[in-house]
Formats: sequence, structure tokens, C-alpha cells
Amino acid sequence: MRYLSADIIYSLHREPIRQGVLVLNTQGQIIDLLESREGIDKLEIYKGFLCPGFVNTHCHLELSHLFGKLPEKKGLPDFISRVPKYRKARSSDIQESITRADAQMHSNGIVAVGDISNTSDTFKIKSKSPIHYHTFIELFTTDESKVDSVFSNGLELKKKCKTSASLVPHASYSVAQKLLHKIRDNNVGELISIHNQETSSEDELFEKGSGKLQQQIQAFGSLYISGKSALKTTLPKLPKAPTLLVHNTYTSIDDVQWAESQKNNLYWCTCPNANLYIEGVLPNYNIFQYSKMTIGTDSLASNYTLSIWDEVQTIRKYTDLDLHTLLTWACKNGAEFLQLDNLGTFEKGKKPGVCWVNEAARVKRLA
Repeated sequence: MRYLSADIIYSLHREPIRQGVLVLNTQGQIIDLLESREGIDKLEIYKGFLCPGFVNTHCHLELSHLFGKLPEKKGLPDFISRVPKYRKARSSDIQESITRADAQMHSNGIVAVGDISNTSDTFKIKSKSPIHYHTFIELFTTDESKVDSVFSNGLELKKKCKTSASLVPHASYSVAQKLLHKIRDNNVGELISIHNQETSSEDELFEKGSGKLQQQIQAFGSLYISGKSALKTTLPKLPKAPTLLVHNTYTSIDDVQWAESQKNNLYWCTCPNANLYIEGVLPNYNIFQYSKMTIGTDSLASNYTLSIWDEVQTIRKYTDLDLHTLLTWACKNGAEFLQLDNLGTFEKGKKPGVCWVNEAARVKRLA
């Protein structure tokens, strides 16, 4: 047995415990959570706090080789136009970068990841990783004539993937109506993820048929102009499965309230460091205080680290949200969305991993 104690233990299924004791067996399973250190020998005492392993609900592991190659704060339309130009590289370089990124997440206390894949580049590494991965096979085309081939290619990728996986749309602005329908009609409860309202021109596209995104996309196909926000245009067309809306940088309180009235199994994901890297803007976190918020890192193309704790620190810098709330986003809610009952909290019988954040605000994995 191991007896771990710290200044504070954030169990996330109850209020934080000061100088409590987390009891683990040799396999890292939670045996007990004690209120006091009294009468316990062989204590491991840590300055700082303990929390469950972090859950990264949005990552693009396959873009890890783009670290430092794309300029900051040029906006999303510019960013997405550059990615295809830079992502071609030697297979060995891509694999080395993916391996390093996976190891970095593990050392940063991340125990599970919702990872976007457009290729099979990450499949081998994810199948061997100590991290649990769910792979979102991301589909996109605005050209109706290409929908069937895009969907078929997605199905082939899914067959090759050795982790749990599901077919998902990339974003409202990059998926033809026919492709949305195929994804919905072929979904049998698998998790859904979609980039949402990451730039102001996304709503402008659907509300007015204008803006930078519209100008960029019109060369590839046409989109349905609904006169509504991007979220209100697309959410009703998604499967009834648990759904993760990613980024939400420009989401309004009206959209949040409307979306949650439409779906019970709706989760939101914020990637603050990527939002600052690409657009230089953060979401209004106050409008999500009663929502099921999770946290992602996005990719090393739009971030300097793959660390959920770094994302938490960024949110703390710009808001007055308390640490218990942010750790709930970073651990518990992500585990719930990915349907990983064994992770997310220090409840008896679970094996969620243990992270120690010391007085210098550095993370170390203890189990």
C-alpha cells in the first residue's frame, strides 16, 4: 500500500481535503481517502496538492511535427490555410515528433486523450501508449460530389485504428450538408466532436454569407446560409450521441443556453493556449459556469506544450475561477465525456492516476 498526503487533496467527487491521505494499492487503485494523517505510518507527504490524472479532450497529435512552424495571432482563416502547406514531411520526422508528444503528455500527468486524426500516422503509437486514446476520425469537404469518397476513406481509417474511434465532422464551415447527414445516419452512439465558433467569421458565414471564411471556402464548394449562428445551424444535424463542442471562442450566452436546451449529453471544450496562439482571444468563461466544460491542448502547431495543467494556469491568469472548478473541467468532466468510469476522481475502486502539483506549480506524476 501507498499512503499519499499533501496540503490539499482534490478528489473532485467531494470537497477538497486538507492534509488528508490517499490510499493506493500497488496497481494504483484507490483503496481509501482519509480525512486525517493521524495514526498512519509510512506517509508520503507532498507540499502542494494532489489531483486525479488529467484528461485532454482535444488534441491533434499527428500535427506534432509542426511545432514552431506557424505564426501566431494571424487568425483562424490564415492558420487553416497554412497547415496543408506545412504538414508534409518525412515519415520518420512525423513519427519521432508524435512519439515525443505522446511521452510529453504522459509526463505531464495526462491519462486520457480525445485525439483528432485525418491520417493513420498516430495509430501505431497510440495503440502502445500508456495513455488511453479515443480517436476522432475527422471528415471534411464542402463539395457534395466528394462526400461519398470522403466518408468511405473515413471508414477505412476507422478500420485501421486500434483504439476506440468514431467518425466526426471537422467544423460547421468545412462539412457539406450531405456529409453531415451521412455521419449522423451511420452513428450508433459513438462520441462526436466538432470545432465550434473558433473565429468570428464563422458566425458571419452562416448569418450573412460573407467574411474571411466564406471567401476562403467558396473555391471548394458552397455551404447552407441559414441566417443563424454556426452552432444553431449545425447542432440539430449532429447525431444524438454525446457531443463535444471544441474551442467556443466566440460562442454567445444565447447559443450556450439554446444548445443546452437541445441536448442533454452536451460537453464543451476550451483550448485557451491555442486560442491565444491563433486568434489572441479567449472565450467568455463566465457563460460556461453551469456547463459541462472540459479542457484540451489542441496541437503543437498551435501551442508550446501539451499540458492540461498549463491550460489551467492560463485560465486562472485571465479569470477568477477557483481551482476546484478548473480541476473538475481538467479531470472529471473529460473522463465523463470519454466515458471512462475508472478515471476523473479519487473514488474508491478507481484507477485515475495521481498528479502532484508542487509549490512551484510544476506537475509530477505519482501513479
